[in-house]
Amino acid sequence: MLALSVILIMSMYMTYRTYENKPKELPEEKEKIETKKKQFAMYIKEGDNYVEYHGDEGKENLFPEGYKLNEEQSRCEDIDGNTIDDISFDTDTNSITITSNKTSYCYLYFDEVPQTLQTLQSQADSGLSTDLVGGMYRYQGSSVNNYVCLKQIGTAGCSDKSDEMYRIIGITPEGNIKVMKQTKYSKNGETSFRWNTNYTDSTCGENGCPEWPESEIFQTLNGNSNSFLSKLNSTIKEKIEPQQWWYGDIHSDFVGTLNADEVYQVEIGQKETQYYNAQGELVTDQKWKQMTDTAPIGLIYLHDYYYQANQVSCQAIKNKDYANCISQGWMHQTNNDGSTFPEWTMSRHGRYDDRDSSFYAWHVDSYGRSKIYSPSNGGYVRPVFYLTSEVDLRGAGSIDDPFYIAS
Repeated sequence: MLALSVILIMSMYMTYRTYENKPKELPEEKEKIETKKKQFAMYIKEGDNYVEYHGDEGKENLFPEGYKLNEEQSRCEDIDGNTIDDISFDTDTNSITITSNKTSYCYLYFDEVPQTLQTLQSQADSGLSTDLVGGMYRYQGSSVNNYVCLKQIGTAGCSDKSDEMYRIIGITPEGNIKVMKQTKYSKNGETSFRWNTNYTDSTCGENGCPEWPESEIFQTLNGNSNSFLSKLNSTIKEKIEPQQWWYGDIHSDFVGTLNADEVYQVEIGQKETQYYNAQGELVTDQKWKQMTDTAPIGLIYLHDYYYQANQVSCQAIKNKDYANCISQGWMHQTNNDGSTFPEWTMSRHGRYDDRDSSFYAWHVDSYGRSKIYSPSNGGYVRPVFYLTSEVDLRGAGSIDDPFYIAS
C-alpha cells in the first residue's frame, strides 16, 4: 500500500475533533476513529505539568496564544499505536504534515513563550531569527535592531553610549537574553587585556592551558574588586543570571573541517573533536576536553561570531570570505566603535602541535578573521552576560531608541 501524505490544517480540524479523554484512555477510542479523520489531543504547560487544552471555538487559529509547540515532545501515532516518523510541523501555517498509510492520532504539547521572547519576536524586521540557531534565537545580518541600554532600571535613552550601550546576541527559548558590550571594555584607561600571562608546561594542569577560572581574563571580568562586574550598576547587576561558561581546547586543524553548527556542538561539548593534551599528545578517541565554570560574565564564543552574519560564506570556518563577516554582520568591533585590534573569545586552542610547547586561545582579528593568538598578548574585551528571563523590555531596539529594562 502506498503511503498517504496528509496535511492537517489545525484551524480547520481542531475545534470539534479534540478529545476530552486522557491519553491513557486513548486505546479504547482508537477503534472509533474513521479513516482519514485525524484526531488531536492538545496539552499546555502549567508549572511542571501539562494539562489538557481544548482550544477556543471562536478563534480561527486554535494554537494557544502565548505558547509555542514543543516539537520534541509532540508526536503522532498510527491506529496501532506506532509512532509515525514521517511527520513535520510548520507553526507558521499551523499545519502538520504526516506521511502514513494508516489513521493517526496526534499528541501536541505547547510550552509558554516567555514575555521577553514575545517582545523581541514582535519587533518587525528586527533581524531576529525565526528559528533556533545554535540554541537560541539570534540577531543576524548587518542591519539589526538589537541595541539595549543598560543604564539603570526604568530609564529610557542612553546618554553614555560608549559605556552603557549593549547589543543583544540572542534570546534563549527560556527567555534569557544574551548581551555583549557594544564597545571595548576599559578599566583605568586600559583597553588591552591578556587572556593569561602564564601558559608554559609548568603552569598547565590536566584541564589544558590556560585555565579559565584561574586566568587573568576571568578576574578582569568577574573579580571581587576593580573588575567589570564590580563596577556595574547594582540594579543591572541584579538582572544578570550566572551561566555555565564552556572552555576547552578546540584545535585549528580540526576546526577547519567544521561548519558553524558543528563548531557550536564542539564548543558546548556535544561533538567529538581532537586536541593536543598538556603532554603534546594528539587525543582523538574522546570528546573535546570541555569544562564549565559558573560565573556571571564571559566572552563571545567562536560560534557566536560565525552565526551573527546571515550569510553562509561568513559562517565558513577560518572565514575565507572574512571581509563579509564584517560587512554582512553586526558584531565585529569596526561596526560598533571603529576598533582595529584583536578581540578575545571564550575558546581556547591549546597546544599548536606536538612539536611546539606554546599554547594559544582564539580571537577575532581586525580583518574579521578568527585566528589563534598567544594568551600572553593583549586583546580587546567585550564582556558578555545573560539577563534573567523576567526582565520587562521596552523600546524599539534601534540605536536612537534602544531597548531598556522597564522593571
